[in-house]
Amino acid sequence: MDLERSIASGKIHYWKANKQGYTTNIQQAGLYSPEIAEQIVNSDYDKRTVMIDEAVVKKIRSDFRTTLLKKSIEDNYEALKKMGDE
Repeated sequence: MDLERSIASGKIHYWKANKQGYTTNIQQAGLYSPEIAEQIVNSDYDKRTVMIDEAVVKKIRSDFRTTLLKKSIEDNYEALKKMGDE
C-alpha cells in the first residue's frame, strides 16, 4: 500500500501487479511474494510504502465481493418489487 498517495487523496492506493502503477481498487492490487514485497518497501526512498499480508488482501477482496453481491441482489429485488407495484 502506498501511504503517500493514500494520505494525499483520502483513498487507499495499492501497487498493481508487476509494479504497473497504482490502483484504488483492491481487486486490481498486485499480490507479491514476501521477498518482492520487501524489495518494493525497502526501495521506497521516503519509506511511505507498506506491506499488507496476502491473507488480509484476500479477506478484504472477499468481503468486498460479498458486499457488492448483496447490494446487487437488494437492488434487483427493489426493482422487481417496483415493477410488481405498477
